Amino acid sequence: MNGHVFISYSHKDRAYAHELADDLRRHGFDVWADDRIDYGDSWWRKIVQAIRDSAAFVVVMTPAAEDSEWVQREILLALRERKPIFPLLLRGPELSLLVTMQYVDVTGDRMPPESFYDRLHEVVFHPPPVADAAGPEMILIPAGRFLMGSRDRQKYAQDNEKPQHALKLPRYYIAKTSVTNAQYAVFVQETAGRRPTHWGSEYGHPPIGKETHPVVYVSWDEAMNYCDWLSDVTGKPYRLPTEAEWEKAARGGDGLIFPWGNRWNSRWCNSAVADWGDTRPVGSSRKGASPYGMLDMAGNVWEWTLSLWGTDPIEPDFSYPYNPNDGRENQNAGGGMLRVLRGGSFTDVAGDVRCAVRHGHLPYCRFQNVGFRVAASRL
Repeated sequence: MNGHVFISYSHKDRAYAHELADDLRRHGFDVWADDRIDYGDSWWRKIVQAIRDSAAFVVVMTPAAEDSEWVQREILLALRERKPIFPLLLRGPELSLLVTMQYVDVTGDRMPPESFYDRLHEVVFHPPPVADAAGPEMILIPAGRFLMGSRDRQKYAQDNEKPQHALKLPRYYIAKTSVTNAQYAVFVQETAGRRPTHWGSEYGHPPIGKETHPVVYVSWDEAMNYCDWLSDVTGKPYRLPTEAEWEKAARGGDGLIFPWGNRWNSRWCNSAVADWGDTRPVGSSRKGASPYGMLDMAGNVWEWTLSLWGTDPIEPDFSYPYNPNDGRENQNAGGGMLRVLRGGSFTDVAGDVRCAVRHGHLPYCRFQNVGFRVAASRL
């Protein structure tokens, strides 16, 4: 039966697992247990199918489970199938495969607290959308010149955006929207990576209702790790965009001030002026699309780029005119080098959601209004 909860446990912990199964059923869940295997069935084939069909994977952690080859195999399959995993610590220490995941302590043969069942209910009966294994929707930006930076007397323009100059770029691809919470959750689940702090969940899932919002509280380093993972999963060479690639995608070739044109419109992006006070689902402001059809290039969240800013948060070491060969695209610069952020956010006013605005932050920092989108030189 699809949509059930699968319980993984060592047979030495069978008594507790069966009591847990009964408690789950009392809370309204369908539970898959090994008593569903009939005589003559292939035991492991049934297990594999049950995990693949499950809506959530609960594992009872004990030293016996750590020593169990079958529990380890079940966990690896659940990770590979990107199942939501709910670890219960019956007897420590936690399992080595799940050492980075937050667990619920049930030592003393206790049943889990009600908060455990509440979260399990959200995941089983209101599952978040699953990221497309083929990768995000990408837009081809054709080769050619564009105007980068701001004119000398342009309203709001900062010195670090000057002089405005023509820059030629080869063709490349860039994601139509920022990476969402749901897309990032697949990465967290599959790699046992660090979950963003704003998710507020013990189990590594985004907040209910915010699955299609851009992920935030993600550092530059974590964004790079996501790109590496996505490349491995899809076989396509994803990376972060350079700030030049980001800007061309945002404003087209003619140096537009905002993605939609040169006149400010607070209704066409999620800025502080719009007074939403939080992120919105990606693509909500479709009237604010760029000439290439890019969405949310003004407001919603700042976005990490590949490019270096320098060591001084006020005055960039890498100034204009933009030279892609002067070291500013060095992926392996030290952690003390700031990286460029682009686009502005829901906390910023009109002057800070322009296509040319640029700021720098340290690559290990995380913020409530900073996310990222991916790019690729080829697909």
